[in-house]
Amino acid sequence: MKENNVLVVCGETGSGKTTQVPQFILDDMTESGCGGNCNIICTQPRRIAAISVAERVADERCESSPGSDGSLVGYHVHLDSARNERTKLLFCTTGG
Repeated sequence: MKENNVLVVCGETGSGKTTQVPQFILDDMTESGCGGNCNIICTQPRRIAAISVAERVADERCESSPGSDGSLVGYHVHLDSARNERTKLLFCTTGG
């Protein structure tokens, strides 16, 4: 991560690549003083997956709902968006 701008994560189902790895990266960047430069995008195969994962991750982080003022987590699905200028972890999809 410190040497590359893009990271692709592959792993088994249930391994935490969608919910845990992005949080570890965000927390590490924040703790190292680079949180302002951190923008993480996680793609999901379906609309409902992107929204429910964003809600779950916000809950795990003890943040308010995705896209609200107190949350760093958001989602963007077609024309439906819940994000703001503070969003650092965005779940999105181009699928149905």
